Amino acid sequence: MEQLSANKRREFVATLVVLLVVAGVVTAAGVSAHRRKVVSTAASIVQTTQPAKTSSSASGATSNTSNSPPATPTYKDGTYAATGSYDSPGGFEQITVTVTIKSDVITGTSAQSGANDPEASEYQSQFISGYKQLVVGKDISSLRLNRVAGSSLTSQGFNNAISQIKQQAKQS
Repeated sequence: MEQLSANKRREFVATLVVLLVVAGVVTAAGVSAHRRKVVSTAASIVQTTQPAKTSSSASGATSNTSNSPPATPTYKDGTYAATGSYDSPGGFEQITVTVTIKSDVITGTSAQSGANDPEASEYQSQFISGYKQLVVGKDISSLRLNRVAGSSLTSQGFNNAISQIKQQAKQS
């Protein structure tokens, strides 16, 4: 009788261990999926060194704005273009960026891939399909993109082009 009880205890412990392992795997999978979603969302955020010149939105989200009168623009209004470059695992790549500036705010933009490597071309396409919403309406003086739509190296080329455009548009 005592041996039967010991066998049942072992079965119970083994079942409990299996259930704990399954629960751990399910929890880890859920956390991993959530983490990927958070990283994807966070990766598309524009990194700025100064607050953008925006106000509250319909969703209730607000940004840092000042009630003081607008400062004298740092950049001349107009449309500017530059080709930014960056190193990728496939070699040297380029992306051409065009922006329209009005009162230091980007009112329009376009980009053209200059990739030679097929993988870089794919990343640039992903970048181009997702960057505009992060740029239009932003103050050019504080604009800096990190990762957009999974592409971090293309952002380096974009930032390089924006630096050149700032030099072209700078008020004397």
